[in-house]
Amino acid sequence: MTKEKFRNRCKRLLHSKNSYLFSKKVSKNLLNLLSNKKYKNILLYISMDAEVDTKWLIKELRKKNKNIFVPFMEELSFKMVKYSLPLKKKKFNIYEPKNKNKTKQKIDIAVVPVIGVDKKFKRVGFGKGMYDRFFDKLTYKPEIIFTQLYPCITKYNVTDKYDIKANFYITYGLFCKRRQNDNRDISRLGNFSRSRIFSSKKNR
Repeated sequence: MTKEKFRNRCKRLLHSKNSYLFSKKVSKNLLNLLSNKKYKNILLYISMDAEVDTKWLIKELRKKNKNIFVPFMEELSFKMVKYSLPLKKKKFNIYEPKNKNKTKQKIDIAVVPVIGVDKKFKRVGFGKGMYDRFFDKLTYKPEIIFTQLYPCITKYNVTDKYDIKANFYITYGLFCKRRQNDNRDISRLGNFSRSRIFSSKKNR
């Protein structure tokens, strides 16, 4: 199993699911976690198709006086800016706020969309590497949540050294937490059904 083959399998799986129903349930779990008082400054993404919809989540978190930051594309990576309306559609069909001012505040936690997760609890993303470059440049380590509409996990190690690792993985019907400095495989962190893990010989 290569990263690209796994990515393509996950894309087909995600597009076959009920995105509205799954998104609502995942968003509620994200809200429960992010409502914790220790998470004041939060990096969220502005959702696209086949991703957990963050519009409702951002609205609810702002009611709780959370500081919400979002990515603003900048060359091969992005800078972090304060969330504000209205949003403007940019390249890759990504929406961004008009605010272009990079924040100097440190985030407590980041919510990162994924295509899938491999055995090392690492992210398989959309292939552009923007999140990897962003986190690599940070001088501190915020907690990270991976999220997607439906679990897509492989028991194989398909990621690269630079791919980021999560503290939490939240998706439909699945909430997984990795203990600090825990390097166990994801297959040992939770009870995943075979239908949720691409592990059979035909998928190698």
